[in-house]
Amino acid sequence: MIIRRKKIKLNGKNYNIGVYTYHNNRIRLRYENNVECHDITLNLNDIYLDKGKVVLDPYIIKNGLMKVLKKTRIIKEISNTINYNYVDVPVAILNMGILRTYDYDGVNRHLERVAKNEE
Repeated sequence: MIIRRKKIKLNGKNYNIGVYTYHNNRIRLRYENNVECHDITLNLNDIYLDKGKVVLDPYIIKNGLMKVLKKTRIIKEISNTINYNYVDVPVAILNMGILRTYDYDGVNRHLERVAKNEE
């Protein structure tokens, strides 16, 4: 069975959403294609986050990716904004069910790794 991954379109180019895990078990999102890849999330170790929340790279607001992520409902909502090194950084809640349609295997690997490390 072949699972087709949904793609997002940004500035006329198609991208896959990749789901990975940082070394401290936080979820890492990237948008990538055959030519380029960029992080969507940041790993700020000294910031406390509730489960299901991520720190977004402020650049995605400027390049228009934030609107695409909200329109596709990958991001449920922006819960708050923190000021980190004099930069306002958005904190968002992800919709894991919809994120699975973009990277099913990546979401499952992330959830398995988190569950394994919580034991």
